[in-house]
Amino acid sequence: MTEDRIRLFYLLIIIIAIMNLGILYSKTNENLGNKREVGAFKGMLLSFMTYSLVDLRLVVTDFYTGFPRLFVLFVMGTGFFAMMCSCYFWFVYVLSSTRIKSKVILIHIAKIPLLLVALALYTPFYTHVYTVTDEPTFSPLLSVILMFDYVYLIIATAISIKKYIQVKNRLERKKYSGQIFYILFYTASGYIMGYFLNIPAIEFCMMPVVLKLFVDLQDSRIYTDALTKLDNRRRIDEYIYQEISTCSKEKPLTVIMIDVDFFKSINDMLGHDEGDAVLVAFSTALTNITVSKYARAARWGGDEFLIAGKEKGLADDFKDKLIKELEKNKELSFVPHFSVGVFTCTSSDTTTKQAIAEADAQLYKDKEIQHKKYEGFQNQIREKKLK
Repeated sequence: MTEDRIRLFYLLIIIIAIMNLGILYSKTNENLGNKREVGAFKGMLLSFMTYSLVDLRLVVTDFYTGFPRLFVLFVMGTGFFAMMCSCYFWFVYVLSSTRIKSKVILIHIAKIPLLLVALALYTPFYTHVYTVTDEPTFSPLLSVILMFDYVYLIIATAISIKKYIQVKNRLERKKYSGQIFYILFYTASGYIMGYFLNIPAIEFCMMPVVLKLFVDLQDSRIYTDALTKLDNRRRIDEYIYQEISTCSKEKPLTVIMIDVDFFKSINDMLGHDEGDAVLVAFSTALTNITVSKYARAARWGGDEFLIAGKEKGLADDFKDKLIKELEKNKELSFVPHFSVGVFTCTSSDTTTKQAIAEADAQLYKDKEIQHKKYEGFQNQIREKKLK
């Protein structure tokens, strides 16, 4: 009777876990973050759902002897593979939030262990991993497979720790601390499974971590501009506020305002889709400019962008660098005109509002100069429209 109640309890835990994972999966879409990051998170959810389905074996009496041997082997292999997939997707999730240029190559290389393990689990090679009679018996090769899981996790955690040390922004630190916390879930569930083999340990440990990641994705959505994927006004405001508190003559904060000139003309003459393409092009260019610098780029609103940071030389030749980046964009058939305003803050007594106002004032001085070029720009747009 006691065993039946325990099995019923396990069944409830597994069903609740699967239902919650399904709900989170249905609520996760590309608006929550970049495409690869969201895809990796959904991959984790699917992996956990698969593993939870495999754990239904824990509530079935005589699972290993009461079902066809091939089915039992398939279920066992799927459990190991699902857990490895969750580790792989976690690695991809963490890597996707970085600016490592070779991350696409690294993601593809990281698939190789998955393919090798799939080969070991779903072919006759499985006999070198485990055998099933009345109870499963595992070979030392299983430890190698589990080691791959932790390789994914350790690399991802190392990346998160490095980013946590580098960033100063509270929101960013919160994000990376959550990523570091993730490995504790695997460690805890691993210890539980080591001592109590036949309990749904993953389900016990999984939900708090998955919910934390989902909340982090929601936070990212709140602080990210939907079109350009840059920081939005709220986030850059917070960043500037924090950075001003520690700025000085030795460590000044540079605030750069950028405005797309004649943007209304682009929308009116070429259409709003072309206008959106221009904004996305600027976001890509600004991201590339700040990729190796201690700075952040944001869409301030409408056709205005803002960069803030303490990197030396951030504003040096800024216009030339931005023009070069825009010229590289093959999606644009013309290089949009823009105005720039720069303010260097050297006092922690300056408020965020004052710093932005100073940069904005410099922007409008430059804008007066740029507007004298309006006729030439109109001719450029007309030529594009005729094409």
